[in-house]
Amino acid sequence: MVILMLRHPMDHDIVEDINNRIYVVVGNQHPPNGLIAYLKYIPGNGAGIWVRQGMPFKRVLKAYGVKSLHTYLPRHQEFVYDPVLNSYVPMVNKSSILKYYYPEIRLHEILSRVNDELEFSVIEFIDILRKHSRLSVNDLGITGSLLTKTHNVNVSDVDMVIYGCNNALEFMDCVSYFDKAKLTYEDLVKQSNTYGLDVDTLARINPPYKRILVRGKEVNVIFVDNSPPPRYGSRIYVNLGVMEVVAEVIGGNCRSLMYPSIAEVSRIKDVILGDSSLARLIKYVVSYEGLYSYQLFLGGNLRIRGLIQMVIPDHEYQLLVGGIEEPGYVIPRD
Repeated sequence: MVILMLRHPMDHDIVEDINNRIYVVVGNQHPPNGLIAYLKYIPGNGAGIWVRQGMPFKRVLKAYGVKSLHTYLPRHQEFVYDPVLNSYVPMVNKSSILKYYYPEIRLHEILSRVNDELEFSVIEFIDILRKHSRLSVNDLGITGSLLTKTHNVNVSDVDMVIYGCNNALEFMDCVSYFDKAKLTYEDLVKQSNTYGLDVDTLARINPPYKRILVRGKEVNVIFVDNSPPPRYGSRIYVNLGVMEVVAEVIGGNCRSLMYPSIAEVSRIKDVILGDSSLARLIKYVVSYEGLYSYQLFLGGNLRIRGLIQMVIPDHEYQLLVGGIEEPGYVIPRD
């Protein structure tokens, strides 16, 4: 089966395979015969929280984070070695894709006809956005269960997509105009179990564009790069071991808000673990863990643990956070 693509695959697009298994696309760069995508929903039996046209679905991932990804997914989805990323990644073969879901198309469907309270919260979010920014509906999309129409109006949240670097910065200038749902202690404990950080640190680093409150519904904003991706294989990443440093990171980069998050290092201030001479060569921090995107966007003095990688053919060095070999972290350095 061959699906006619309307554009190149982008982060947080969604695909459904011939067995009605629903996957979330990860990033914009993919091998020729497949998509890097994690399995999120599979068909269930009997009654379920998520239902579409009478078909119940159940969630595969119990929590977000690289630890959860590699704990639960291998039971349901094959991980394939990617020689470019030098890591095992969840993959779906293009030949098995039954349907491709585009966030921007689904958003325009909701704008033309609103069917429930959750979709009404999308409209109100956009109204607030228009009032306080120059963003238009053409800069936006909708992902998650609203995209696949498997949402449950009582329990589902809204996952808004904002496309483009400049648009991401535009949103950050107006994020303070939105109400926020408060993180409870129970929420922080759950995150602590997922990420291995203490609750006080998690309370400090949670992004302001997550858990926005609109009409009593939680809205999470996801920033997606819509520029053409580099050719697959144009850069290859070689793992050189675990490293932990205190780095001065340059803030304000819109690419820090996207996936993967990227920020430039101005200097290494301290080496806690690893080869000091190698650490001094680190030019970038790259995070595959969305929790740390906001800290990289803010920049400043950060304590960072991850895998040091050499990038070929550039012969540059980067510190990777959120890898299977070492989840790592990015936290403020007091």
